[in-house]
Amino acid sequence: MKPLYIHSFSFYTGAPSVEVQWLKAEITHYSPVTFRRANRFILLTLLGACQCTHGRSLAADTALYLTTEHGNLGETATVLEEMEGARSLPKPFGFINTMSGTATFYLAQTLGVMGRNITVSSQHLSFERGLELLALDFAGVLEGSALIGGVDEASFSGEKAEQANPQDWPMADGSAWFHVTSVREGACGAFKANRSFRDAAACIEWIGKREGTPVDLLSFGALVDGKEAAALKRALRPAAEFEYLKDGGYCGSATACGLGRFLDRFQGRSLIHINKDRRGNYALLEVERY
Repeated sequence: MKPLYIHSFSFYTGAPSVEVQWLKAEITHYSPVTFRRANRFILLTLLGACQCTHGRSLAADTALYLTTEHGNLGETATVLEEMEGARSLPKPFGFINTMSGTATFYLAQTLGVMGRNITVSSQHLSFERGLELLALDFAGVLEGSALIGGVDEASFSGEKAEQANPQDWPMADGSAWFHVTSVREGACGAFKANRSFRDAAACIEWIGKREGTPVDLLSFGALVDGKEAAALKRALRPAAEFEYLKDGGYCGSATACGLGRFLDRFQGRSLIHINKDRRGNYALLEVERY
């Protein structure tokens, strides 16, 4: 893939106990626009994206790509409780806001942009799939400026949280965003590669043929176990491992949050992030910080 140049970025991770009113107040530091009917998922989207774009002028045709593992968990739970528990019809705005794509409608309205507006979900690899789509749109000259982000609420299902979070990292809300263009001038970094593999063996085989600079930092997604991580480290021989999940906690959009944390913490370094889904598919992202 051609490099996607990063011109600004943000990441937010917070405890699930953070009040909605605090999120609303925090957004006012970055945008004067307020919404009475916005729920937690929408507010997380607005907070991360407005942090990313704060003080930056966006082209009117800037596209929005929201990636999410679980979408609007809290609102969906409320609507189901109204229907099943109280045996009543859901509130109209609550029902509408169960659609995760509503968040990017609010975001487009807040930022005043009118480009493509897409929501992507692919279990455990949502950010990678969204970035893949964005790269195709850039290659086809459909887009030249875009905001791409990953947003998820902390999972409220103990069983699902345990399946996705085998290391027992603290659960967190997360929202990370990146303003990318096809122009390098003024960029602070770049997404350099985004590759998919059918299994670990195919990933290691590609690594063995990889050309380019040595790897500075290596990170792993939540489902890459210790044995697999050790084999990948032997193949890549990174200078160090960046264990972002220990710092930021786990959410469905942990990959995006980890990449944002890397860009914030390191300068003049490169990162390879390797992720895995439950079907054994692998994805490798390479990011460079200028």
